[in-house]
Amino acid sequence: MTYQEKIEWLRQYRAAVNRERLLEGEMETLRSAAQRVTACLGGMPGAGQDPDRLPKAVEKIEETQKKLEEQVGDCLVRRAEVMRVVAAVADPAVQEVLRRRYILGESYADIADAMGVVLRRVYQIHRAGVLALPLGRPEQNAS
Repeated sequence: MTYQEKIEWLRQYRAAVNRERLLEGEMETLRSAAQRVTACLGGMPGAGQDPDRLPKAVEKIEETQKKLEEQVGDCLVRRAEVMRVVAAVADPAVQEVLRRRYILGESYADIADAMGVVLRRVYQIHRAGVLALPLGRPEQNAS
């Protein structure tokens, strides 16, 4: 794998987390809409122009909940894969930089502060670490 392919592979977990957050936001929006529908329909037979609004809202919530559960599972798998590869690197400083960057999603500046090194050193550790990762061909590591 090239350097850039390794970077993209490492980013898979953070991308999965971002998809999870989007689904969580969608769930909140759907629940809020369902509460408004429930309030409109509460106690009034035949209230509103679309009596199927509440069942439709519940169905959308259930579909999104299922997608969210699948995404959480995907995040766990991807996190474990990335952690396994990062843990295979011998140098603890490299492990820390890669873990902070690709698992915790920290910026290079935050990593430098946390590790007590200059930003340039974090870039050096990162590059050397990515190049040292035990990753083969992209199709071997696809999930």
